[in-house]
Amino acid sequence: MIDEKLVENLKRLGLKDYEARVYAALALLGPSKASEVARESGVPRPKVYEVLKELHRKGFVDFSEGKPAFFRAVEPEKVIGALRDKYIKSAEEAIISLKSGRRREEEWYPVWYFQGEWNIRGKAEELIKGAQREVMAAFVDRRFSRKLARALRNANGRGAEVTVVLLGGKRPKYLEGMRVESVDPRKLQRKEDLRDIFINSMFEGPYAVKALIIVDSRESLMIYEEKGALKGILVTIPFIPTFQRAALLYLIKEKGT
Repeated sequence: MIDEKLVENLKRLGLKDYEARVYAALALLGPSKASEVARESGVPRPKVYEVLKELHRKGFVDFSEGKPAFFRAVEPEKVIGALRDKYIKSAEEAIISLKSGRRREEEWYPVWYFQGEWNIRGKAEELIKGAQREVMAAFVDRRFSRKLARALRNANGRGAEVTVVLLGGKRPKYLEGMRVESVDPRKLQRKEDLRDIFINSMFEGPYAVKALIIVDSRESLMIYEEKGALKGILVTIPFIPTFQRAALLYLIKEKGT
């Protein structure tokens, strides 16, 4: 039987399920009869001829007339290249159509919520890229410091002041050239004030905070995990990023390591 991952990849490029299975089977078998393709692909034999005909129409399958007829797959490099080009073209046209057809002008909204690691990571990189003066980033989970290291290095290279706060441990090599501070929240001198509330929310609250990124004291992105789902909150109310920045500076000043 055909590898399901291969089928899914072909479907992502635009082939239908039966088309993906038949093309994959034919590419793996070499020149074959329809009955052999049906057996290898798992596609019902009455449907195989119809699928082969459609793939031939698209230029993905050649055939040789005879009794029985033989079919062969066009080279994968050519087929995948054609599918890729069509996919990219469709994506570009969709972007143009969606942007040009926008009915409402972009408005200012103070808080945005995100979900999905790829989306949150993209928002974090975009936020860091837009930094003009300063980036402060605190990482409870070091994996995010690795994933955003390139964006932080680029910001540092542009002249923005980059400060990275980590929970204990050694300075990682991928953050060399930047100001890196190591803190231990268990050893901090605790005070009953707003900064204490911030520490509780970062390290001991109900949400598993992974990272906090503050740019130019005007925007901040909190990355956290809730019920197993990675989420993000982007805040553009200057008061809150300013307060968060002050709290991070407090952590650095009172650090326990």
